[in-house]
Amino acid sequence: MTIAPAAPEPGSVLFVRGGDQIVAREQAPLGQRLPYRRSAGDAPAPTGWDRDVLRRGWHLTLPGDSLGDTLLGLAAAVALHSVTGYEITYRGPRADLMRHCGLPVTVFGAAGNHVLTSGGHASLDIPVVAEGPPTWLDVLDDEVVQVHAALPMRYYLALEQRLGVRLPLDAAPAPAWLATGAARPGRVVFVGATSRPDRKDYGTAGFREIAAHLAARRLGLSFAMITPLDTPTPAAASGDGEVEMLGALDAADAIEAFAAAELVIGNDTGLSHLAALAMRADRTGPHVLGLYARHSHTKWTTGRRNHHAVATPFTMALSAADRCPVRDQLDDTIWGTAAAIGALPAAGIADAAGVAAGWW
Repeated sequence: MTIAPAAPEPGSVLFVRGGDQIVAREQAPLGQRLPYRRSAGDAPAPTGWDRDVLRRGWHLTLPGDSLGDTLLGLAAAVALHSVTGYEITYRGPRADLMRHCGLPVTVFGAAGNHVLTSGGHASLDIPVVAEGPPTWLDVLDDEVVQVHAALPMRYYLALEQRLGVRLPLDAAPAPAWLATGAARPGRVVFVGATSRPDRKDYGTAGFREIAAHLAARRLGLSFAMITPLDTPTPAAASGDGEVEMLGALDAADAIEAFAAAELVIGNDTGLSHLAALAMRADRTGPHVLGLYARHSHTKWTTGRRNHHAVATPFTMALSAADRCPVRDQLDDTIWGTAAAIGALPAAGIADAAGVAAGWW
């Protein structure tokens, strides 16, 4: 991923590829410098806390009401498991989903928050708070820095420093979610669900318009949409540019729908993150294009190479300044169309989607 790439066509949309962010120093977002040269193989200063975790085990609690927070927050479990190697026990409301998790986990269903424990009875309680870790900047040389802005890597590097040992992954530590099916050539899935339909929903009509633009440029595409809970599910549609309504799929069921897709285009929401983390049996996954209007597209992402973004000018500003409209009490409506997801042109999104998928 890069901070400010050119759009697929000038003046279309702000399109950001997934993957590493390596930028000139003068273009780096506001972040905190890593106190060691990680890219050069350096390790953080020893703290001894890794020995405490090995001796006592660990305990994580993730909020039960946010799929996105849970998926990205599990990067903390990946970091801790890489140090201890202990079996993980999960208790929480998404037992069916957790049975697809790439982590070695024993699953028990329970109401409330998501609780993961590993190791002894005196396990250390480790907070996972999205607004805690900053963007990390790793100096590569006198001219460029590597930017670790994706939330999973923020958690991972914060724990690396607290543990005082070098952890094995260099990027995208959120766990994969395992599917059994294979990709269907030309399959496009839209994620029409979102936690904030008044701010973050491109809308059924908007996704249909994207489908029409894609169908006009590439033959053999088929389209489907995961809808919000309160959306009626009509009979499956057929024909060029028509969109089959899949209904409000549970996250566990959505994994197979994502694995079948070549391309997923979705609102900035947990299901879109899940799509980017879905892994087929051949260890591939779909390209995912998230539509960002209200939150930082460089933070609220998996950081994987297949997870791309179309961003409004407002989200670009949030990413550069590492700000949050909730934490910092920013009223995004003040920025007008610069913060409006509906202002993103369907034709530009379709252009970006085709670039992301390698279709043109």
